[in-house]
Amino acid sequence: MTQFSAYLINLDSSTERLNVATAQLDQAGIPFERISAFDGRQLDPLTRPEYDEARACSWFGRKLSGGELGCYFSHVDVARRFLESDARYGLALEDDLTCAPNARAVLDEVMSDLTAGIAPGWHMVNLGRPVKRFFSPIKALNADDAQLCRAHYFPDTTTAILWSRAGAEAFLKAAYPIFMPVDHFLRYWGVQTNAGVGLTQVPFTPSGAESDINTAKKPKDVRRARFYQLRKQRRLYVNKLAAKRHQWAFDRDQGHDATPVAQAAS
Repeated sequence: MTQFSAYLINLDSSTERLNVATAQLDQAGIPFERISAFDGRQLDPLTRPEYDEARACSWFGRKLSGGELGCYFSHVDVARRFLESDARYGLALEDDLTCAPNARAVLDEVMSDLTAGIAPGWHMVNLGRPVKRFFSPIKALNADDAQLCRAHYFPDTTTAILWSRAGAEAFLKAAYPIFMPVDHFLRYWGVQTNAGVGLTQVPFTPSGAESDINTAKKPKDVRRARFYQLRKQRRLYVNKLAAKRHQWAFDRDQGHDATPVAQAAS
């Protein structure tokens, strides 16, 4: 079994993004396979049976765009491809990433720690956005000035996600129906399972360029449901409450107050 397989999600038309990402990953020593992204920019979401618009409006507070469905389908495709490989871990990367010079060293150390059983039952690691709130530090990394943490409130960016095989299998079982963008779904799912892991500093970050795959062209008044802000605040409250309960239980079971790293209050 190989240690990991990396998959770079890239639209066929986004050749410049591919060139920039390839140069960075090659320099960092991270081999990857390019995955042709699902182009949903011209897609009518209602033509896809996987999409539940009523639930999207009820829970997420608005309709989803075709681009958002395309991003979701692309991450599902990566999980499937990873499970078809012989790799122990799967790394899903989006092509608008910025790769830190020590990214491979951080990645190797994280995988080594996880293989050693430091975070039992984990499903996914967010390597593209640092944890900010409701997390419990587990171990300081040698490769970077960062801590590996149980991410009770999983960061909602999908620039770089490391999957375990069990995690990818569970994600595929839970992925449908679609009723929110994939990054928000991973947070929603993560606060239910408490199987997310994160870092206080990450080796991959979004470049800041506007997303190609997730471009939404529908006007806001068409996409948002009634009482959008109330629905949004309800969703945030439910997620944060679940994350806080997981944090309390985790820290109690570990027998310590896991707050050596400052956490955001909001």
